[in-house]
Order: sequence, then structure tokens, then C-alpha cells
Amino acid sequence: MIRIGQAGIPLSCKGRTNKDGLIYTREILDLNTMEVQFVRGLYVMEEEEALFMNEYAKENDVELHVHAPYYINLADDEEAELSFDKIFNSGLAAEKMGAKTVVVHPGYYGEKTESETMENIISNLKKLQKRFKKEKITTNIGIETMGKQKVFGTIDEVIEVSKKVKNVVPVIDLAHVHARGDGCLKKVDDYQELFDKLSVLKLEHYLIHLTGVLYENGNEQYHLPIKKGDMPLTPFLDTIIDNNYNVSLISESPLLEHDAVYIRLQVEKAIMKRTGGEEADYRNLSEIQ
Repeated sequence: MIRIGQAGIPLSCKGRTNKDGLIYTREILDLNTMEVQFVRGLYVMEEEEALFMNEYAKENDVELHVHAPYYINLADDEEAELSFDKIFNSGLAAEKMGAKTVVVHPGYYGEKTESETMENIISNLKKLQKRFKKEKITTNIGIETMGKQKVFGTIDEVIEVSKKVKNVVPVIDLAHVHARGDGCLKKVDDYQELFDKLSVLKLEHYLIHLTGVLYENGNEQYHLPIKKGDMPLTPFLDTIIDNNYNVSLISESPLLEHDAVYIRLQVEKAIMKRTGGEEADYRNLSEIQ
């Protein structure tokens, strides 16, 4: 199954609450996933809003995810405790909403070696999972691939952490992988190699961030609209459709929901190419299986 949505409240949505954004995502944009953003500091979500989102999402088949605050460092002992609180509070909100994943930026190498950073992050995630379990938070923690060399989060590192810590899953930010690999995602074979690496985790679902990206020397500079970047969308969509991967595609483009709708249109175009039909529904791949 393919789910498509955007990170946060759509730019074109007049109402600026998450409730408004969720309704707009489903009823105006005809999309079926949304990543609620707590990225610039923890937004305190009222019980009523969280419960509304939970019920509305279930009734209308919209999958929810949550992005914890950006500045988190699970690699540093001094900063880990504050990071725990940010992730834990995001997890509480996610649980109330029925969200599937709490997306987390893992941390920085700093003066530590890559292996030392890995050990610290794994240790701190295990502590955090004990806290989640104690409070009956069942939402997965998603560790995002990162786009700068000084930051922990290569695809291999994220896979290794996901292998070592229960209920931790990878969040594949394709632009970050592309930037860190200095433009490594171009062809179907490149995307397939990525999924082949992930196959060791035996995942039933992939959460994937999409945007264009400007990069230099293996480092992300900033996001671009999808059409402005040099990471082609078509071979990626061919890879997920031809393998029938169960994916949720989240637009993080500066154009946000506009590029989310663009992704949907490209998925439907790819389906029509395979079926010879004049219309398609991105949610239904049964005709091409």
C-alpha cells in the first residue's frame, strides 16, 4: 500500500491547528497520511485535540506519525536527559493520537568515534524504551537518516540501531541519504540497493521522507522543491510499485502539500502506465499485481 501526505499543517490550510490540518489533508487534498510536527519545541497538545485526531484518523483511514523536536542528542550523556523528555512527551502525544511513529534525530558524533556514538545511542534508546513501556506508550521510535557528515545517521548506522533496540525503526529520509552520498540516488538500482539493505530488518512498512535537496561535498545544505532537486522521483516510484512495498511517503519539500499532491499524481501516472487505464487511485495497486 502507498500512503502519501505532508509534514505538518498544509500551507494552504486556513486553520492552523493540527485538527484543521488533518481534516484538510483528507477532505481537500485527498491524501491519507500526515506527520504532526513538534519540531521547534514541544507543542502542548490538549487532550481533546489528540482524541479528535485519533478518532478522525481511524474513521477516515489517515495514518498519523509525529516528529519530535529537532534538537535531540542521544549520543551525549549531558544532553541525553533533556532529549529523553522531548521524545517521551512526543511519545505521550503520539500515543493519544494513535500515531504509528515518533520520528527522532539521533545525535552528533562530537569528539566521540563512530562506534562510541553508536554505543551511546543504543544504550540511551534502550533506557527510553523502558520508560515508554512503563507508561504504556506503544508508538515506535523512528530513527531518521541524516544528511550531514558530522551527524550520526548513515543508512547503515540507522539499520544497526534498529537491529539492536526493540520497537525502534528506520525513517528513511531519501534527500538525506542522497546528500550524504553526494548525489547517490539516481537509478532504480540505487533505490533497490537501499531497500535491499533494509531487508535485514524484515520490515512490513517503510516511513519515507521526500524532498529535493541542495548539497555539497556529502552535506545537505537545504531543502528544495522536488522538481528543483537532482534526485529523480520516477525510478524511486518504479521501485516501490514494482516491489509492492508498503510505504508512507511524507513530503518535506518547501512546497509541502503541493509536492505531496505532485507525488500522488506521479504515482497514479505510473499505475496508469502499467495498466493502460485512463485513471488510477494511488491507494489501490491491485490492478498491477
